[in-house]
Amino acid sequence: MLDGIRKAANNWLGRLVLIVIMSVLILSFAVWGIGDMLRVTTATTVARVGKVDIGAEQVRTAYTTTLEDVSQRLRRRLTTEEARAFGLDRQVVSRLISESAVDQRAKALGLNLSEAEVVRAVMNEPGLKTANGQFDRARFFDILRQNGMNEAAFFADQKRAMLRRQLTGALAGDAAPPQALVEAAYRFASEQRVVKYFVLPASVVGDIAAPDEAAMKTFFDSRKTDFRAPEYRKIALLAALPLELGLDLTVTEADLRRVYDRSVAAGQQGAPAKRQVSQILYATEAEAAAAAAQLAAGTTFEALMAEKKISPADADLGMKTQAGFADPAIGAAAFATAEGAVSAPVKTGFGFALVKVTGAEAGTQIAFDDAKASLGPAAAAEKLRSDPRIQARLDEIQKKVEDAKIAGKSLAEAAPLAGLTLRTIEAIDNTGKDKAGALVALPGTSETVKAVFQSDIGLDNEALRLREGGLLWFEIAGVEPARDRAYDEVKAEALLRWRDDEAAKRLNARAAEDVAKIDGGAEIAGLAVQAGGELKDAAVNRNSGGDIGATGAAQAFATPVGKAATASLPGGGRLVMQVIESKLAPLDPASGVALQFRRQLTSQLSEDIAAQYIQKVQAELGVTTDAKALQTAIGGGG
Repeated sequence: MLDGIRKAANNWLGRLVLIVIMSVLILSFAVWGIGDMLRVTTATTVARVGKVDIGAEQVRTAYTTTLEDVSQRLRRRLTTEEARAFGLDRQVVSRLISESAVDQRAKALGLNLSEAEVVRAVMNEPGLKTANGQFDRARFFDILRQNGMNEAAFFADQKRAMLRRQLTGALAGDAAPPQALVEAAYRFASEQRVVKYFVLPASVVGDIAAPDEAAMKTFFDSRKTDFRAPEYRKIALLAALPLELGLDLTVTEADLRRVYDRSVAAGQQGAPAKRQVSQILYATEAEAAAAAAQLAAGTTFEALMAEKKISPADADLGMKTQAGFADPAIGAAAFATAEGAVSAPVKTGFGFALVKVTGAEAGTQIAFDDAKASLGPAAAAEKLRSDPRIQARLDEIQKKVEDAKIAGKSLAEAAPLAGLTLRTIEAIDNTGKDKAGALVALPGTSETVKAVFQSDIGLDNEALRLREGGLLWFEIAGVEPARDRAYDEVKAEALLRWRDDEAAKRLNARAAEDVAKIDGGAEIAGLAVQAGGELKDAAVNRNSGGDIGATGAAQAFATPVGKAATASLPGGGRLVMQVIESKLAPLDPASGVALQFRRQLTSQLSEDIAAQYIQKVQAELGVTTDAKALQTAIGGGG
């Protein structure tokens, strides 16, 4: 419609018609009133926790940041469809609701932190330090710029996060799993199943003769929707991509160093150093200083624990990286104190602590010169997102294209004015494929395809801001509706599909026969020979199926010892196996393995306790959500 108005405004008759139409509209508003029109609003509150609203912009920012983080961990761009399938939108809203609930409870309890403590914690953050351990102001302001935050907003956010950690950490600090739970978890995680197996080759099903024409047509009719031709669209594209703007985007040593420092802080360049500590907490600095004096006079740390009636398990904070300690002050003290020594009194969010380093693990770090060859893609992607020259050039191009559209010009006419080249795609379906079934190379990939199929011929489409950087305009030039294809069009494809189905049925039936024979007393070795397969041994656990795959491992643990089973293989085919043995080493309660399981369960119990507390706070405050506002906030469909 906007295109039609633009074109009409280019001649005197069109302008006259528009004047008449607008006059009638204005008169109708005067007669009927415009109150209802002005009351039409877009919902901007996604959730309400107590009396606090969580707005659409807050959700959109958190969702975008989370999507970027997940994509970086996966080392590929996560599509909107994948994010929705993972429940990323719901996870983000749930997190924001939980944070708001805890923030309100912390405020009600009168908890607070001084600005100096927050600043000190931020300056001690490993991800904000240079290689020589100094606070990296350039990196700090780079993070603010990338997240669209100012210093005041950033420190306010950090203060809330620190208070949340202190409140929930205090609730769950004493969680300790019973020995029976430790042993049960160990049995579940450590059990091994030993199996003998062979793979049924495709040849065992023999030659599969093609069915007659009547049978093929019956198969086609029963599966007609599988062969349906999708809707195809012809589109015109105008893309302004960072790499095509003529700018020098060479990755510098400084760019690589920033990415390296951040990855070191995240533990991605080798294993970070760890410290295991025990702490004794005192209410006042004077009490902590008196205890430190007792240590200097010869009293042991263990004696001080006994004096305070604190067990070793209660005092132990576990083996953690510096960033892993809930209180940054404790982490800093742990890494500033020699193994076996006790720190000076440390001010924490809950009083003053004496910290003893009871264990240490030296970190292993890949040197910058060895790592930088692999850092190029991440540094280049960051440069594309943050280089100010790119945004300035894109703003200039966008103005030229939009001015041309306002003047009633098509994308083909706007392209030379903006220094861009128009591209036409003759046919693309809603999965991004052409009529030959090949993926179409497209800026924005699935995001662009989704936008294209939400539009229509003649609609004025806003520019898409691509996640990989850049802008994209498109027009729908034609639509070829979806349709049922005739049998003659897909005869060859249908025959291939029928053969695959028939082969799978026969292979499954043969595997089931072999399983029944083994359970009836037949030797699996003899059946392997008959099938022309090789008998093999495998020892699998629940986390790794090895050669028999995850499905095979799951089937092995679902089958009693001595019995047989069959399972599909990752690369296709079918295996027949017999479970020979279940192996489980005894657990020594004093061993390092038992200690590791206890720590893991302690962490999980602590998280569960914190989660239950947050749920209780939410129930007391009251929580409401608006699913439609959420979809609007993240740009998804209803």
